[in-house]
Amino acid sequence: MLAACTYAAVAQNAGTPANNKTFFVAKPGTLVSMLTEDEANSVTHLTLTGKLNAIDFKHLRDEFKNLKVLDISNASISTYAGKSGTYAFCQQTSDSTFTGKATLQKIILSEKIKNIEDAAFKGCENLKICQLRKKTAPNLLPAALADSITAIFVPLGSSDSYRGKKHWDTFAVIEGEPVEAFVQVGLVGSLASELVAAGLQPKDVNFLTVEGKLDEADFTVIRDYMPNLVAVDLSKSNTTVIPEYTFTQKKYLLRIQLPKGIGQRAFSGCGRLCGTLELPAGVTAIEYGAFMGCDNLRYVVATGNKITTLGDSLFGEDGRNKLIYK
Repeated sequence: MLAACTYAAVAQNAGTPANNKTFFVAKPGTLVSMLTEDEANSVTHLTLTGKLNAIDFKHLRDEFKNLKVLDISNASISTYAGKSGTYAFCQQTSDSTFTGKATLQKIILSEKIKNIEDAAFKGCENLKICQLRKKTAPNLLPAALADSITAIFVPLGSSDSYRGKKHWDTFAVIEGEPVEAFVQVGLVGSLASELVAAGLQPKDVNFLTVEGKLDEADFTVIRDYMPNLVAVDLSKSNTTVIPEYTFTQKKYLLRIQLPKGIGQRAFSGCGRLCGTLELPAGVTAIEYGAFMGCDNLRYVVATGNKITTLGDSLFGEDGRNKLIYK
């Protein structure tokens, strides 16, 4: 369970969605009585205040089928001693495996948090943001979060407290508010100006989705002026190749969706890039050392049959070939 804490969720630059709901829970365990099943399942952004307990977390986990963002930063969590509690957002199945809430993408924990208990978010495979308001790192049990998919956002000046505490040191820990940017680029070379026009500085962007036309100048902006990228989606851009060194040493980069080609050492030194990276079917080239130093990357899966250029030492000098064909 999540112990002695409160929570919130943030959606930067996304406006207020129509299916955003706010409720005050006067008595712990009564959340389920405040919505019909259809109402609960329609909610994507939920704000709760008042008092919650394990029964409420069970309903948040098992109902609310489309819940993406949860804000309970101003709700207190009461102790529950019954038998109907839950591992917060994770469920243990009959075969002893764990299934997390797949829809949950963002959650913010308040300054009152003391512990994040074992399996609280285990199996929440799409939880990309966990934001904490607390300046000193709370206790984190080993299996509470998945460091390979979740970026941790903490108050300004507090990252050393997190990086220096047991179990937090494996995460991408970033100071400040998480910033997401969706950019439609109509004119090549205008990525920076489009971001500024939207009120964003490139250095502040953590989650970047780009559609439209990109050229060398745009990739220079990504390479030289966007050090805090966590996830990038270029799958709908018109670029045919990621230029050399574009994402080299992006220390927070966890996930990326690619265009058709990958330049020389495009991702070298991205030590947090993780899991299995699936290449689009249209990828035609992967240049020398593209994934050198990406030690947490398990496999790179080529889904098409158009690769005509395959460089040497794609994964460095460890001798392992992580490229597989599907």
